[in-house]
Amino acid sequence: MKVLAQVYDVADEDIDHLTAGLRDLLARRRFLTLGEHVERFEQAFAAQHGELLATATSSGTSALEAILNALDVRGGEVIVPANTFAATAFAVLHAGARPVFADIGTDLTLDPDDAARRVTRHTRAVVTVHIGGLISPGTLELAELCRDRGIPLVEDAAHAHGSTLHGRTAGTFGTAAAFSFFSTKVITTGEGGMVLTADPHLHEAVRVLRDQGKSGGGNHHEVVGSNWRLTEMQAMLGLTQVRRLPGFVARRREIAERYRTKLAGVPGLEVVPAPDGAAPNFYKLIALVDGVEPEVLRAELRAQHDVALGGYVYEVPLHQQPVLRHLADGPLPVAEDLCRRHICPPIYPSLTDEQLDHVVAAVDERMSSHLLGPGGA
Repeated sequence: MKVLAQVYDVADEDIDHLTAGLRDLLARRRFLTLGEHVERFEQAFAAQHGELLATATSSGTSALEAILNALDVRGGEVIVPANTFAATAFAVLHAGARPVFADIGTDLTLDPDDAARRVTRHTRAVVTVHIGGLISPGTLELAELCRDRGIPLVEDAAHAHGSTLHGRTAGTFGTAAAFSFFSTKVITTGEGGMVLTADPHLHEAVRVLRDQGKSGGGNHHEVVGSNWRLTEMQAMLGLTQVRRLPGFVARRREIAERYRTKLAGVPGLEVVPAPDGAAPNFYKLIALVDGVEPEVLRAELRAQHDVALGGYVYEVPLHQQPVLRHLADGPLPVAEDLCRRHICPPIYPSLTDEQLDHVVAAVDERMSSHLLGPGGA
């Protein structure tokens, strides 16, 4: 039995719908980018995340970069958590600012206290990342900090489609949010992203930036923009995925609860809990391990049990990445600890209970072997 790290889910009826839609699109000789399907995708995604203003982009990274450019962070500093994908820091650099790395809390998201210590007169924005689909209660503290200091809070919500905190969806806590539709995400368009905001001026600025800085119709350019456009084919796929998002999230939550129950007695392993009020989409279920290196465990599970763990979130903090190390300003002990000793069991809507039980038994066997000796004795 092979348990994959991640699969995306497209129903047979969706494939038929997509095939017919593509045939119609080509037959009508319509533009293949930024057309009616992109507009419908934007509207549908926004409707599921607080009725915000939406702009589809070519990737989650470009969504974040568009926000930072629209906020005009160039020449300043942007605080980012040490635990995130490198693209978060790259977007800051591409927008002409310097990323300032802050430590994380025990839920692996940005520590509001450490972020507050790093605010200076040069700070142009704070980026918080909803790691694994968790909107941390610390997000509320960050929002208050940013309001008090007059600094925009940006949500990197690449993992957080459909996640909520106290009933509020990702994208409603800060000035704007960037989502990703990469192939492994909760919903996917292969590549793609979305900007959500309640600010009409920021919304319009992002829409201009994503289409080569065009404004006023035709080839009229008042700002330097980029080609961050989403295609009509991707939007058609996105629409089928948005319709299924509630089901995807519900199933992920069922799987996460089953994992939490069954992994509770595994030695040397602790599933990171969801705080009160937080309802993650469980893009990732994160478990901390002691007594064995995660890479050793990963290799043993694949070789001996045919189990492939999900990808890390993330195993090397930003301030220790070779390309970013020159920007580091001292150690960040929590990130350095938690990043190096976590695993993510496979989780996706089509994972069966039988497959999940196989993963749990395999993890239990390997952890017991390392911590308790042969036979778990």
